[in-house]
Amino acid sequence: MGTTMTEAVTAAPRAPARREAARESNLFYLLQVASQAFPVGSFSHSYGFESLIVDGYIRNADDLGRWAALWMRNGLATADGAAVRLARAAALAGDWAAIEKIDAVLTALKLGKETRAASLNTGDAFVRAVLDAFGGERLSSYGQALREGRVAGHYATAFGVGMADAGIAERESVAAFLQSSLSSLVGVAARIIPLGQFETQRILADARPQLSECARIALDTPADELGTTFAILDIASMQHERLYSRLCIS
Repeated sequence: MGTTMTEAVTAAPRAPARREAARESNLFYLLQVASQAFPVGSFSHSYGFESLIVDGYIRNADDLGRWAALWMRNGLATADGAAVRLARAAALAGDWAAIEKIDAVLTALKLGKETRAASLNTGDAFVRAVLDAFGGERLSSYGQALREGRVAGHYATAFGVGMADAGIAERESVAAFLQSSLSSLVGVAARIIPLGQFETQRILADARPQLSECARIALDTPADELGTTFAILDIASMQHERLYSRLCIS
């Protein structure tokens, strides 16, 4: 039986509506898993910033904004940010050897014991939380590889694999990871300094151009150029292990 003109007209908007619904679903997923409320444990990690605060390098909102910008540009964009993109692409291609290599490089780049452990712990938590809430074939395979010791399980790698499962576009995946990482760090540091909620939100608002620039850098960083140039934070992270009193795990 043929399709009538009325049926054709009625059916016409369905494809755009489905695409719009799919975009909304992806957005809802991204807002959930990149939220500070998602149970990965980022709220307990300063990645060495607590040492910088204790030593007097960071005393107020302006200081925190400057140091956070340096961290994003010289520590996050060319390492974890780029790793998100690379892991997402490798997962889509089914290239598990590449994913193992990304994890191995991230392990080598994280010189401080606490910083390395923080990345691994949040990565493991991300895998478990996403699989429990959403499932996902690729992330399930990554979780199995993690249990078998074939991958390290860094947060950035796990995040990228999760983005592949959810069908999140490359740039949105990287941008969400960077913004989520900055938001978590600023929230932790603001409790130590301390800062008010309005000051904290201004830091994040002012960082938007920097986040866009760091996303571009992360998207342009090839696999063989993953690296960091923020040695002072590595030192601060190592010093954090010996702080007499501390609020954060790292």
